Amino acid sequence: LQTGYQTELGQALDLITAPVSQVDLSRFSEQRYKAIVKYKTAFYSFYLPVAAAMYMAGIDGKEEHEDAKAILLEMGEFFQIQDDFLDCYGDPALTGKVGTDIQDNKCSWLVVQCLQRATPQQRQILE
Repeated sequence: LQTGYQTELGQALDLITAPVSQVDLSRFSEQRYKAIVKYKTAFYSFYLPVAAAMYMAGIDGKEEHEDAKAILLEMGEFFQIQDDFLDCYGDPALTGKVGTDIQDNKCSWLVVQCLQRATPQQRQILE
């Protein structure tokens, strides 16, 4: 139940960060990106399956679950960074999708990195 709530929180954060009708890059930051990834992807796709397996195997200690959570949330972040990179640069024949995250105004890792390094002129082009 908690993971479902966290996933919904991540989805909501993603939607308010990048509304479809407007581009507002001031909402994009590395901190916001990491929060979206943590709640939208990492808990649901990485921590939940392992936590469930741990409980089923009788591993229910708080410390063990906290250790697993720390590792798995970081893995989820790395996964999403790779996914964002492949969304832009991956071969659709291999990835199975045509990437449009940047065109769709998503708070992706590439945009966040670009904003951290862009000159004012480059930022204007991105906007």
